[in-house]
Amino acid sequence: MIVDAGKKAVLDLAIAANQFKYLDFGDGGDDTSTSQTTLDRSILTSSGSTQIADNSYKRLISPTRVGNTLIYEITLTGAELASNVISELGVFNNAGTMLSRVNFKPIGPLASNETISFTFRLEVA
Repeated sequence: MIVDAGKKAVLDLAIAANQFKYLDFGDGGDDTSTSQTTLDRSILTSSGSTQIADNSYKRLISPTRVGNTLIYEITLTGAELASNVISELGVFNNAGTMLSRVNFKPIGPLASNETISFTFRLEVA
């Protein structure tokens, strides 16, 4: 059993410098699997993004820890995406290691001047 204080400490480590503070978006539709290391197909462009150690582009986020939950919030424009449909989101560290992937019903099409916001909550239970 991990005690409450331990859960909070693990989450604080997860968002320390260069850790799991990077989001990526894709238009893939495969089911999630614990063996996955990448999104099916990343669609985030270099515009407004950060190039990480594996030379891919991700969006640097400052997640908030509330209790035993990390909260990631982001707003994107259609111009920041290489596709006009979004159907997957991933959380990564600076080395490109994926912590979590969520797939969902496709959202779009998005015009280049439209915006979309996501709030992703990651709980350590």
